[in-house]
Amino acid sequence: MANQQLTPEQMKVFNKALEERITEANEDKTKTKWKKVLPDLMAADVFAVAALGDKTDANGNRLLNVMMMTNKDGQQAIPFFTSPNRMSVLATPDHKTFNCMKINTTRLFNAIKGKTAVLNPGSTCGRVFTPFEMNLLVMENKDQLEVKPAPAPTPAPTDTLVEE
Repeated sequence: MANQQLTPEQMKVFNKALEERITEANEDKTKTKWKKVLPDLMAADVFAVAALGDKTDANGNRLLNVMMMTNKDGQQAIPFFTSPNRMSVLATPDHKTFNCMKINTTRLFNAIKGKTAVLNPGSTCGRVFTPFEMNLLVMENKDQLEVKPAPAPTPAPTDTLVEE
């Protein structure tokens, strides 16, 4: 996929059906709905406050620099979002725009091994993923990683993340 800019309308509907299914799965006390949502989440493109860094791993792949959040208990997690509009929870009066990267969930989880991640923090369509769980999900979806080299990151517009 070539680099593209999402319009504000496209941002509002990006992954909307997936968000609705995640909300339903969170309301399901048996957690059986999550088993049906996870494959779709792992195949989906999501957004992270991130950029490709200058450093590379042992295979020559550029490392991903990602934003970390710290909760009131001092625990750190990497936030990621189903749409750029969900990123508004990060906004402050002085900081309303962010550099974000659209990336496949499996690729993101593979890139942040050993870290905790939180999907749509503070939202009804959110969820915390432990490093162990993410590792299992990456192994189950490794076919997503074997695709030709990832296209250049698609920048999302940063001037419309938070409505005034």
